[in-house]
Amino acid sequence: MKKLFLIIAILTTGLYAGSIQNDREFQQAVEMMGQEKKLVLMIYTTADCPECAYMKQKVFHDQAVEPYLNRHFVVIEKNIHTSKLPDGFDYFGIPTMFFIDKAGNNKETIVGSKRPKLFVSELRRIRSKK
Repeated sequence: MKKLFLIIAILTTGLYAGSIQNDREFQQAVEMMGQEKKLVLMIYTTADCPECAYMKQKVFHDQAVEPYLNRHFVVIEKNIHTSKLPDGFDYFGIPTMFFIDKAGNNKETIVGSKRPKLFVSELRRIRSKK
């Protein structure tokens, strides 16, 4: 019984961060945008996720993706094991990418990795929905 209470205490205090508007990294991303009409791309990862590494090291830096990503998005990364995850941004696989407006509304979610050409077309589609 004591183990159950300990697990509940860890889960409720260690990883709960409240709303996205109270998330320090989200606030900093919105400040970086200024008046620009960008979205926040919040990616959930782990240190040992090969698909996460592929997205961060290859896809995000692809010559077709990187300029578009930098021009229209501010990227923040959350390690699901070590970061406080904002309430309401649940995941069932990694990488999970949330596309969030300045008000904290999740406009779209992508789960899993994508090849560069498909990813940049997804970015364009998501951006056009704003």
